[in-house]
Amino acid sequence: MIMNGQMKRYKESLENTPEPISLNQIQKKVDLRGIMSYAKERGVHVAQLSEQEKRQFIIQ
Repeated sequence: MIMNGQMKRYKESLENTPEPISLNQIQKKVDLRGIMSYAKERGVHVAQLSEQEKRQFIIQ
């Protein structure tokens, strides 16, 4: 099978992608309902919030 450059780069990126993190591995707690409401009020997705905005919802 002949791979073009794009497919080769894709396969290389898969090799460098870390494993998913399960919920029981997360050490901090996050107010998910709060952060989702905040993002909805701003009209953006949670992923589009800045790190500073996301940190407001970490529960110690």
